[in-house]
Amino acid sequence: MHVTFPRPKLVFLLILMIVVSACEAITTTHGRLIQPAELERLELGATTQAETIAILGPPSFEGAFNSGRLYYNNQKMAKRVGGETLTIERELMILIFDSNSRLQSIEIRDKTSDKKIVKLESKTPTPGTTLTIVDQMFSNLRRNNVD
Repeated sequence: MHVTFPRPKLVFLLILMIVVSACEAITTTHGRLIQPAELERLELGATTQAETIAILGPPSFEGAFNSGRLYYNNQKMAKRVGGETLTIERELMILIFDSNSRLQSIEIRDKTSDKKIVKLESKTPTPGTTLTIVDQMFSNLRRNNVD
């Protein structure tokens, strides 16, 4: 009985094809997509902020310092095989209310009309991460002597 083994090149190509076929970009959606029928229910100058939230649901985030703005963000992102994340589509809807909480205007921004968001670093720098062991020991000694 004669046993034959596959050629190494053939085995390598087969494994390579299996690995490459498993690599696929992952597409995710974040936020809430506002439907045109929901927007038609909003009336400028009449709809209150509470009614807007009842119709559209909770916003993605609210404006700071009681600015009278609600933001609804929806974006579709793809994470490539190498780990890079790309924004495919983005829609930011800004609802602006007056001092009486009545809807005054609606701004819709998409990926092309909005400013590009640039990531500066993957991690936020924190104090103490660049200290050596000797620096940490001396800072602990100073801290204990002050008390």
